[in-house]
Amino acid sequence: MLWQHLFWFYSHPAVYIMILPAMGMVSDMVACFARKPIFGYKPMVYSISGIAGLGFIVWGHHMFVSGMNPVLGMTFMVATMMIALPSAVKVFNWLGTLWGGKIRFTTPMLFSLAFISMFIIGGLSGIFMAATPVDIFIHDTYFIVAHFHYVLFGGTAMAVFGAIYFWFPKMFGRMMNEPLGKLHFFLTFIFLNGTFFTMHILGAVGFPRRLADPYPYMTFEHLRPMNVFMTWCAIAMVASQAIFAANFFLSIFFGPKVGRNPWGANSLEWAAPSPPGHGNFDFQPVVYRGPYEYGSPEVETDYYPQNQPPPPGRAAVKAEH
Repeated sequence: MLWQHLFWFYSHPAVYIMILPAMGMVSDMVACFARKPIFGYKPMVYSISGIAGLGFIVWGHHMFVSGMNPVLGMTFMVATMMIALPSAVKVFNWLGTLWGGKIRFTTPMLFSLAFISMFIIGGLSGIFMAATPVDIFIHDTYFIVAHFHYVLFGGTAMAVFGAIYFWFPKMFGRMMNEPLGKLHFFLTFIFLNGTFFTMHILGAVGFPRRLADPYPYMTFEHLRPMNVFMTWCAIAMVASQAIFAANFFLSIFFGPKVGRNPWGANSLEWAAPSPPGHGNFDFQPVVYRGPYEYGSPEVETDYYPQNQPPPPGRAAVKAEH
């Protein structure tokens, strides 16, 4: 029991460590391809801090069936449910950024939208497991596997794929192939849901996640077709990553060359050469504003890079004040 407490005290915050950077990457990509500033930037930042902090006091929800004191179990249950609040703030921030935006359905944006939708499904299933009475039934079933993979594969992995497509031009000075990227996205998205959404159904009827021998299958023989379907979807999902691998390595050498800022993004790295040389910048950058100035009335373009000086009249007004 002590080993389990020590393990989960480390390992549950580690799960959040895996998804918090993905949330930051998605925020950048959603703002760029919605051509709008991040909606509620400060709540977005505070919610990341809230998720990180709460992640250290919820480890016991992995052990509801271990016979812990009911008062302690209630404490872990409430703390776990509280994580839904900053998570919901982030979802509403992303949806608010998308609302009314001039959305560009590029490959990075498709992966970002998939991250948001998969994170919603994974988060909702997490609320089920946070409730001790429900968790006693679904503990160690496929429902747990479904939740974990919706958050960390449907969530983090989709965001990382999107980030690779997004920052690839900056890293290598060439674009990845967009049609292949979209094909990779749609196949991954379809087979991801075919694999893991089905697990919610299996878990809801009590199918165990770990089977040491084939005999328990006799109890769940009527669920064998669903297991076979999941297996084929998982194989197809893994096979789909060959498209990504081919696109990635071929684009390094044969992708169309691009300039410094092919996406029309605002953050400072896009002012550096593609790919960046020693020291990253070939000039001394001066930062005039934040990284999310999309649709600014001060310029004619729909983006306003951080290192672009303000218009002459505006600069004079700032100098006076």
